[in-house]
Amino acid sequence: MQAISKTNPMQPHNKGSFRRRRLVMLMLACFLSWAGVTLWNQVDKISERSQKLSAVKQKKAEAQQQNETLQREIARLNDPEYVEQKIRKELHYVKQGETLFYTPKPAQK
Repeated sequence: MQAISKTNPMQPHNKGSFRRRRLVMLMLACFLSWAGVTLWNQVDKISERSQKLSAVKQKKAEAQQQNETLQREIARLNDPEYVEQKIRKELHYVKQGETLFYTPKPAQK
């Protein structure tokens, strides 16, 4: 008759097998820890870069708006009537025969 083995087939049969499994599990844990730390650092870098990107996009939009404003001003400066208005308003020029009146500004304390 055959002897029936009472050992569980799921358990390791000797100490060497147990040590190998423990070593593999330890190596796996170290690898997963390293991968987790690396992933965490990359997520931080990505969020930092996305914030910088949004700031640069905002600056670009502001620069484009300013560029459009300046382009409109350049187009208006090609009109002689606009140039005359600007000179009269800013430099207080008058045509021959006109009289320029200044109104006093209220004193500020």
